[in-house]
Amino acid sequence: MKLNVLVIALAATVFGSLGAAAQNTVIEERQAPAEVIVAPPASSSVTVKERGGFLGTETKSTTETNGTGPNGDCSTRTEHKEDLTGEKTVSRTNCE
Repeated sequence: MKLNVLVIALAATVFGSLGAAAQNTVIEERQAPAEVIVAPPASSSVTVKERGGFLGTETKSTTETNGTGPNGDCSTRTEHKEDLTGEKTVSRTNCE
């Protein structure tokens, strides 16, 4: 009789562990993708000043600026010339 109770207890333990193994649950947590913020590149500006001409009386200043504006990538080139006859400023802008 003890053997029968022992066999029944052993069988119940085996079936109980098999049932518990069949109940594995995997919980997977999904997160929303991270937001990507792209900052526009900072504008850059370079100024070159030159002096020349007769006795150094002529000056030329060239400024080149690159940046991002509402119309896209823009570059501006401004030339300022000054000599004995007067001064002149020319500006060119190119937006892509």
